[in-house]
Amino acid sequence: MKILGVESSATSASVAVLEDGKIISLSYSNTGLTHSQTLMPMVEEALLKADVNITDVDYLAVSNGPGSFTGIRIGVSLVKGLSDPLNKKCVGVSTLEAIAKPLENTGVLAVSVMDARCNQVYCALFDCEKGEMKRLTDDEAISIDELTERLKTQEKHIVLIGDGANICYNKMKAEIENISIASPNIRCQSASSVALIAEELILNDENAAVLAEELVPKYLRLSQAERELKKKQENK
Repeated sequence: MKILGVESSATSASVAVLEDGKIISLSYSNTGLTHSQTLMPMVEEALLKADVNITDVDYLAVSNGPGSFTGIRIGVSLVKGLSDPLNKKCVGVSTLEAIAKPLENTGVLAVSVMDARCNQVYCALFDCEKGEMKRLTDDEAISIDELTERLKTQEKHIVLIGDGANICYNKMKAEIENISIASPNIRCQSASSVALIAEELILNDENAAVLAEELVPKYLRLSQAERELKKKQENK
């Protein structure tokens, strides 16, 4: 099974090619250019390095949220645009699950956190016992204060991972003893994790892969512009 994985939910972006459980190429960019400029060249680079033609790919996978509204839209649109004319199926992968993937089999409580601004984070908890990574909560947007209170009751060692890990750790470390932060080399999401999770989903459920028209972003909350418009309408 060959899967093309795409990740563009935050500042950096990456594209990976997986073949039968093995990542055979990975292209990464954190140059500050928009994902609309970098993603397609990275797709071409990843396929070239893997010596794979796009027509030979069985599935396309993408992190479809939560995260940057613009980044998610670009990634999802790219995958839909590539898969539809080729009649390939797509898999949407939770960004927060992709973030936690590197902690699989470590035995810790992985807390995936993405900075959602305004003292909020996108968050999900995963129990990373050996042999599996068990999801404990749905993806959600909550305040850092609320997350702190929730984690105080956890006995297992907690590892914060994601681009919101630093800000959360600095606010939590004085109140929670059994907490640490993932090392920088694995802290943020990667297309390799997107592809690996997509493969697991497909093997466990044939309905996990959908047609391009069925692939949709999962933002969790309204964009800032939508929130401001809603506030203005409510104040009229």
